[in-house]
Amino acid sequence: MPGPHRRNRNPSVGDAARRPNSPPASEIPDAFANGFRLDVPLTDTTRYLDYLTARFRAAGGEIESPLHLDRLEEVSPEFDLIINCAGIGAKSLVPDPSLESHRGQVVIVPKIQNRYAIVCDDPPLLYAIPRSHDCVFGGTNELSHDRSPDPSTSARIIAECSRALGSIPPKILAERVGLRPFRAAGICLEADRLADGRFIVHNYGHGGSGFTLSWGCAQEVIALARSISPGCNLA
Repeated sequence: MPGPHRRNRNPSVGDAARRPNSPPASEIPDAFANGFRLDVPLTDTTRYLDYLTARFRAAGGEIESPLHLDRLEEVSPEFDLIINCAGIGAKSLVPDPSLESHRGQVVIVPKIQNRYAIVCDDPPLLYAIPRSHDCVFGGTNELSHDRSPDPSTSARIIAECSRALGSIPPKILAERVGLRPFRAAGICLEADRLADGRFIVHNYGHGGSGFTLSWGCAQEVIALARSISPGCNLA
């Protein structure tokens, strides 16, 4: 994998080292004064989540929904090992008052021609992520529990992303809001015992990096579970 390349006004800079199918550094939109181009995996969550669900069920897992718990001890006693991946719900379920709801609003628009994602972390937060059948425009990162889409925010997202892409503002297919479970002290990934004596492994507080950190954290969860409950059967 080649290293990142900084955009330069000379289109030839960095192009020699790029992969044949990756965009040259000169393709960074003119809306940005400079930036980096690099090759990284891009996940289409509309397909990936279905894949994970099918894999979980094929391994014997069951999904029960809707499900509401006020305390972790309310998990059926037939389970002697619990993995807590409650996300923002861990704020009241554990409880962990250090968790914060970082509200993220995105707009789903028709598929665009870009073969790559554009991300800008500088205010205002901006990203355009192409998927198989549509594209995600974002976004926001606000301290809030409100999951209702805000039309004015959607209009701002559409305007900023269209300006960055140099395109005509597309029509809105959907507006979505999620809550990122942010924890200032970092991810909570640790073993513990419930009041009733059962083992539990906490795994929450990933903020906006859930997909990025998921497989590494899952491996740590398995290692912790085996260390506290040697008889557990985890693949």
